[in-house]
Amino acid sequence: MRVADAEIGASKFRQCAACHSYMDGATDRGGPNLIGVYGKPLGTNSVRFGYTAAMRDKGGKWDAATLDRWISNPKKMIPGTSMQFDGIEDRLDRADIIAYLQHLGETRN
Repeated sequence: MRVADAEIGASKFRQCAACHSYMDGATDRGGPNLIGVYGKPLGTNSVRFGYTAAMRDKGGKWDAATLDRWISNPKKMIPGTSMQFDGIEDRLDRADIIAYLQHLGETRN
C-alpha cells in the first residue's frame, strides 16, 4: 500500500504552480506564494497577497486535514474564496501534494 510521498507530490504540484509560486522570496501570482504555508493560520502566509475576507475570517491553520479539505474543493470549504480551482478528487494525489507542501516548509527552516 502506497503512502503520501513528497517527491511524487512535487510533480503533482505543477498544476498548483500555474497560480502559486513556491520558492523562498518569489512574488505572489494569481494566488499567494505557498512556501511555508503548512502550519500557518489561513489567510496569512503572504503579507502582500489580497486574501478574501472569507479566507481571512475562516480561522484555523493549514494542517494536513485542512489542506485535504481545501484541495478537495476550495469553494465548498470556504464559500466566497477567489480561488478558481475545482479541486482534486483523488485522496492520494491530495496527500502527495500536502506532503510536498509540508516538505517545502521544512526545507525553508
